[in-house]
Amino acid sequence: MKNKNTETGGDPKLTSTKQESTNEDHKIIRQVLDGDVNAYGKLVKKHQQAVFNLLTAMLRDQEQASELTQQAFVQSYEALGSFRFRHKYFSWLYRIAINLALNELKKRKKYVGLDAIRSMKNEEMFEEDEKKMMLNKAIGKLKEKYRLLISMKYDLDMTYHDIAETLGIPEKKVKSRLFDARVQLKEMLVGTGYF
Repeated sequence: MKNKNTETGGDPKLTSTKQESTNEDHKIIRQVLDGDVNAYGKLVKKHQQAVFNLLTAMLRDQEQASELTQQAFVQSYEALGSFRFRHKYFSWLYRIAINLALNELKKRKKYVGLDAIRSMKNEEMFEEDEKKMMLNKAIGKLKEKYRLLISMKYDLDMTYHDIAETLGIPEKKVKSRLFDARVQLKEMLVGTGYF
């Protein structure tokens, strides 16, 4: 007899591990809310790299990603009393980080022009191979909502379900937007020698 998770393509070990991780996060949050403020460091240690990777992918600036990672954890800590235990902590934390990054990107649009792009060091531009540069340039031309989804799916390897939960949108919308983003990328890259 087949396992139900196997029939649907789910990995029972992976599902179990994710649930254990969520339960562990919830336990730590309860400890913090009960006055053990040092327990919060466990959440930081566990999720810091993933948040940093998300912000680096969104902002393309490691120094700024590092600053906003710290800010995301500070905001999360300050708002921990409003956390709803029916949610996963990492989704809630990612939402905070994403909002910080989107605000930063809006500021950049207001204050940064083409000179910032032109001032990139030549070494940085030549470190990436030509195809990666083409793809990154095309991704940079997408609307923010598409760039964010591309980053979450391909840079962070998040599931459709986790992306939907993090962004607070239906899973169908995640799939639809990712499809639209891929179509737009393909249209931009046709004729460039990428394929």
